Amino acid sequence: MYSKENPWIAEREATVCTWKFDYNRGYVSNMSVSLINDFMCLSKRQLKNYALMIKECGFTGVQVMDICAAWRAAGSWENVHDKFKALSDACRTIGLNFTVWCWAAEFSGHGFTDPEAAYKNADPSKPACEDERVLKTFNKYYDIYADLAPYADRVIAHFFDPGNLTDMESIIYFVKLLSAKFRQKNPDVKIAVDTWGCPEGYPQALVDAGMDGVMLMELPFLPVWRQPGKRAAFREGVKKLGCRLGSWGWYTADMEIDQLALMTVNNRVLKDVFNQTRTQADSVMTPCYWSEIDSYHILNFFSLYAAGHLLTDPDEDPDKLLRDSVRAVTGNNAENESRLLKVAELIRDARSGDGWDSYWWTEPGYILKNYDHKSVSSRADGAIAALEALINEPEPEDGIPFPITRSQFYRLILPHLHQIKKYAEFYRGFEELKEMKRNGINTEQLQKKVGSLDFEIPEYNCVIGLWGQPEARAAYELISGFCAENGLKAPEKSRTARYYQKRRVIDRITVEQRGKTERIWVGASFYEGGLLGAEYLRSLMDELVSEGVLLKNESDKYALADHETCRFDFSM
Repeated sequence: MYSKENPWIAEREATVCTWKFDYNRGYVSNMSVSLINDFMCLSKRQLKNYALMIKECGFTGVQVMDICAAWRAAGSWENVHDKFKALSDACRTIGLNFTVWCWAAEFSGHGFTDPEAAYKNADPSKPACEDERVLKTFNKYYDIYADLAPYADRVIAHFFDPGNLTDMESIIYFVKLLSAKFRQKNPDVKIAVDTWGCPEGYPQALVDAGMDGVMLMELPFLPVWRQPGKRAAFREGVKKLGCRLGSWGWYTADMEIDQLALMTVNNRVLKDVFNQTRTQADSVMTPCYWSEIDSYHILNFFSLYAAGHLLTDPDEDPDKLLRDSVRAVTGNNAENESRLLKVAELIRDARSGDGWDSYWWTEPGYILKNYDHKSVSSRADGAIAALEALINEPEPEDGIPFPITRSQFYRLILPHLHQIKKYAEFYRGFEELKEMKRNGINTEQLQKKVGSLDFEIPEYNCVIGLWGQPEARAAYELISGFCAENGLKAPEKSRTARYYQKRRVIDRITVEQRGKTERIWVGASFYEGGLLGAEYLRSLMDELVSEGVLLKNESDKYALADHETCRFDFSM
């Protein structure tokens, strides 16, 4: 039924997520992480090969995220745009489209400092767009975004996250302003908006404002969009408005690295998600455009390959696509293909599983909480040996173009296998602990067993997000939860682990303090809403108080002791 000439989704793009590997989200510092596959570290030659790689994955274009966090990490917005322009040129030479996605109301924070940025009217009773400071801010940054207009086929505006604009009149005003600035430099550019966090009535408000030519983009496969009838109702509304429909497939091919950064192999997950969305809503309207995230650049090649081809033909066999993607890396070398397939299948079975329920960390079937440690343990050493053998193999003459060498690719995968092996070892011990409990073993022996479990999985040179190494996070949640349920003392994290977490908490507060003369006070849930656990964070912050790094006030809030050192920071 489907083919390249008659694809399920006509326009398919990979979204280059521009969180910085070694300073993720602008404040999660990790000085050990490798920058070999960091997008902003790729040369023009590597960017050309990146575009070729994306085309081999079955995509028709590339989408880039233009965000102030990337500008801070690269030193300036000009440096970031130079990379994007080089990538756009590479895309055009091989027939790929180029899309710019931009934060439409977020021009400071995440490490980027503009003390003059304003989003709200000084008079709260009036819309933001009537305030001269706000207009100056938006015009300045929209002019920066529009620098890419001659290189772009489409611009996508992201308005409702993190929530700086709140009145609909201003949101419509700034959609029009962004569109006008892009079309002034490129009359043919297409306009789209994603609807992440948007209130009911927003699509209709756009049309009422004369923006019916805008493509409206539904959201990824998150819980709210899996509610019965939600996706179909949205598509029905888009259809009635006469707008084009796009899908912003965040999280499906890759985990956004600012949260749970890890290498996954999602060929089966993608098949499951695409099948569910087709069943839910394709009878109403099929998207003409779909993007899938590229966050852990190049290491998520196997997932990107499956995504691009399944968006072309969702009836394809995902396991065949995995074999095809492995062959694209190794070339026609049966032994190397077998070695790499062994590695990719282990990562899939240890971190992704067969569907969304096993892949997504809030689902009941989340794979790291329902672990087949026996299968993983029995395969881990063989996969590590296979990968180590591949590292020393010469570059294949018949493999597809790759931005980095095959040896670098394999070396970057290797620490992930060691993390997987260590987690399987932990999980075996955790299962033994639960069996001891079922057999009525006394509390003293259970506590001793708890103390013997190695629950801290090293970060190595892998990218780390806000919540730490995923297997380490899951292991600590499992063991601490068991202890709480059974009246046992939870094990303490090592001094090294606590040190690095404290450093990241300091980084986070420092970013908030930058460019301000007044001391900023925050609570123990400040670090990403306490997702690491408010009690644990409070203990870290209290340690920092005792060490003289933080202050604590009578309201149980914390601040930098030497906040003055941050006052002169600026980016614009």
